[in-house]
Amino acid sequence: MNSDANDPKVPIAELPRIIVLGVALVLVTGIIVALAWWQTNDPRWVRRFFSFPGALFLVGCSSLQLWLSFQCWRRFSRGDLLRPAWFLISLSALAQWLGAIFGQVLAAESGLNPLLLLPAPIGGSLIPWIAEYAPLFSPLYMLFLCLGLFYVVKACRQNGILGRFRPVDFLLLGVVAVYTINFFATVVLIPHGSAPAGGAQTILSWTSDPLLCILLFQAILIRRSVANMGWGLIARCWLSFTIAIFATSVGDIGLWAWSRGYLPGALEAASWYVWFLASAAYALGPAYQLQAMLHATARRVRGHPRVPAPQEAFTSD
Repeated sequence: MNSDANDPKVPIAELPRIIVLGVALVLVTGIIVALAWWQTNDPRWVRRFFSFPGALFLVGCSSLQLWLSFQCWRRFSRGDLLRPAWFLISLSALAQWLGAIFGQVLAAESGLNPLLLLPAPIGGSLIPWIAEYAPLFSPLYMLFLCLGLFYVVKACRQNGILGRFRPVDFLLLGVVAVYTINFFATVVLIPHGSAPAGGAQTILSWTSDPLLCILLFQAILIRRSVANMGWGLIARCWLSFTIAIFATSVGDIGLWAWSRGYLPGALEAASWYVWFLASAAYALGPAYQLQAMLHATARRVRGHPRVPAPQEAFTSD
């Protein structure tokens, strides 16, 4: 594992706490805004919340996730078992960051969008185009993350720590799998006479739910594999990814149920806020991984070399 004498250990150690406090603050603000909306019946409260503080939080978390993932990747030495994993996870974070920039800023008609400063014909034509294609970053980041987690599962197997699923894991997977099957049966196949139809961007967007099923399977398996390491930083890293992926699934299910009118008003609003939890959890994963790597480097600097256990392949050569 590469080391750096100038690593900012203290700020990195505080990042998980800052992320948790940040998402708590955003959620509390969102609840207050939702109550104001219900009291006044004025939807502008919610629109302003998601257009400004909500959008800034999502972009901020994706930016932090990208930087942290890149820091993790560059600290693994060439030939390290997990270096390609974190390279792909970094590409996934890049796709998420681009999706946040395009979807939350450039596709929105808010004060954050610099395109609104352009002449009306230019900005007016660019914003709808960006809004149409911004969702394509979602399956792209899932694909890169799926490939990255494949390497992590491979590392678990090679180190003899591959875990087993528990009943609650099958329950979570079953919920997402049933939703995916139902989505394809009622949205993709039946409306088109059992033959999927649509533009390239529509067909590509349909891959998100199957990819989420695979991601949740991988994340839970990795989480169970590192569970024997206790409630340490590496275990927290992969628990964060599991929470992020499941929260994303819940968000997708909420959007689908909302479009069909299945959700009452309270649950409809709650489904919007789950994206903040997912975004924060995606940033927490690499934050815990980087913190673990810095701790491992600090132990070496203090002169305590020892033969690493198989589990320590997640933090060292």
